[in-house]
Amino acid sequence: MITGAHVRSHGVRLRGLATGLVAIAMVSGLSACGSSSSGGSAAPAGRPLVGLFRLTPGRAVGAHITGTWFRMLQPNGTVAAGPYMVNANSHADGGRVTLLKPGTSGGLRTAGYQTQPKRAFDSGGNSLANAIVAPTEFFGVRFSISTNEFDPQTKTKVPPPTVLDDNGKLTANLAAWAASWNKQNFNQGAPKPVTGTGANAPGQQDAERAFDWVSHKFLGGAPKATVTGDGATGTYDATTGAFVLTWTSHIVGGPFNGFTGLWHLEGVFEPGSASPTGP
Repeated sequence: MITGAHVRSHGVRLRGLATGLVAIAMVSGLSACGSSSSGGSAAPAGRPLVGLFRLTPGRAVGAHITGTWFRMLQPNGTVAAGPYMVNANSHADGGRVTLLKPGTSGGLRTAGYQTQPKRAFDSGGNSLANAIVAPTEFFGVRFSISTNEFDPQTKTKVPPPTVLDDNGKLTANLAAWAASWNKQNFNQGAPKPVTGTGANAPGQQDAERAFDWVSHKFLGGAPKATVTGDGATGTYDATTGAFVLTWTSHIVGGPFNGFTGLWHLEGVFEPGSASPTGP
């Protein structure tokens, strides 16, 4: 079992980030602590992109990182200057970047869920979720991603992922983005779910159903009132389908309490339907 002390014993080297990360900070407009502000801003504009955001595998050539990847910012650090946690199982950027590969679905679906399996972990604590990204080693234990009707950590009912395109500028509600590692769940969404109270948010009972592409059944949707803070942002080329989505998300609980995840999804959007039988 890996503990917080074990993880921190690997240490982290201070180092300035590449220009690409500075660009991420500018694009996302988020603080180092991620999505923590209260709601109330105007609803984002744009047309919904419904389908599959097919992920390009992460790749490192020297200090140049492309594709899909993840970083973990240490407490009190900044996106531009770090310091970042060094993953002992990664070679990219000296371990400061963890490269990700697409899962069995090829990437992230919008307007529906890709839930974690009922048996979420094996006996070693490795995540068994494999639809969005392939389980990836992080300090000897594989983590992965799922999107769920009820966030596994906060127990809050959250909406399925949505992405809006406003003339090439993307805004996304990825509140359902959940990381699972070492028999623990960490919400890494943007905006962040509000901790569940058991009460229905306004309009929740009337929310539309959403399809789960893992269990192949319909689940109830959820309103935006159950999340808070900023969402993910990015860019989209309607001609080629090329997209980039980035965001930061504060980690609460477990050995990484107070750290911040920085996520970078890159690939090609493939238009589709919200379910196998519907629009």
